[in-house]
Amino acid sequence: MTQRGNQAACRTTLAVLLIAVLASINLSPLFGQRDTIRADVDLVVVPTSVKGADGRFVYDLKKEDFSIYEDGRQQQIQQFSIDPAPLSAVVLIDTGIGGIALRRFSSAVVSLSSAFTPMDEVEVYRFQKYIAKLSDFSNDEDKLEKDLAFIRTISEGRPEENSALTVFPGRGPRWFRWLLDRNIDTRMLNDAVFAGAQDLEKRALEYRKLIIAISDGQDAKGNFRAKDTISRLVRDQIQFYAVTVSAPVLSKVTSTLESYADATGGDVYSGRTEGGMQNAFALITEQARHEYVLSYVSNNEVSGSVPALRKIEVKTARPGLNVRHRREYLQYPQHR
Repeated sequence: MTQRGNQAACRTTLAVLLIAVLASINLSPLFGQRDTIRADVDLVVVPTSVKGADGRFVYDLKKEDFSIYEDGRQQQIQQFSIDPAPLSAVVLIDTGIGGIALRRFSSAVVSLSSAFTPMDEVEVYRFQKYIAKLSDFSNDEDKLEKDLAFIRTISEGRPEENSALTVFPGRGPRWFRWLLDRNIDTRMLNDAVFAGAQDLEKRALEYRKLIIAISDGQDAKGNFRAKDTISRLVRDQIQFYAVTVSAPVLSKVTSTLESYADATGGDVYSGRTEGGMQNAFALITEQARHEYVLSYVSNNEVSGSVPALRKIEVKTARPGLNVRHRREYLQYPQHR
């Protein structure tokens, strides 16, 4: 059997397992989960991924291994699970990156499509000076690869390296951004992420929702600031993942990708090599699909009629682990 055939067989097997798991779960409480969180905050749901020092995912933790704190106050974990979930994903391709990076992505398209199962759905945008949808939500792997073939055509006309760097992209007031960005080419990262979040808000609640961006993290002259976009992701419980093509030092210093991922419980992977990019897609879908899901009833109350932004911290009793989870949520006043 060919490698493609083995991948197809693995996806089919995983899909069957997902169907069996979902069929055994009472999903009705989950379908009402988002409304509950936004209205009375009866249940706060915190998807959490855990890695060891070697970077591998840790799947053998139990409920008693976790503790959750909200604004510094410990919370009682009410529900705990590590059941796989189907994914609803928006893939954002930054066509403002250099031709080398775009061709690297084009060579990794099969790895991207193979990272999803028939239970998942994927939508694709490209962005630079404007945002364009390449593919609506679909679970058709062949269609996804066909729609993404357009990226190779774009890459042939691109300079080998990307354009000038933006200073602190997407941050600061509009007058400050105009001053810094006036000589920089338009790069609408924040706007593209915001558009993806708007689309994901409308998808069925049984999906675990995520955005995957292939970018260097640069943003200039867009309509939304990073702060606005992060707020939207947090509000709609959307996780952000990125495959970065920027230099390692710049991934931390000048990019908003880490800010998005840290706030939402996602992650950032290196796409500086073709092999790294291929591995990143498989790791992202594995991480998003197999998270621990911790739920608690907040022992904090909102005073007044304005929602309160609560900070969340998840800890494990086992030392040396890297825990990623969404860092905050909006707690709304209780209706009496």
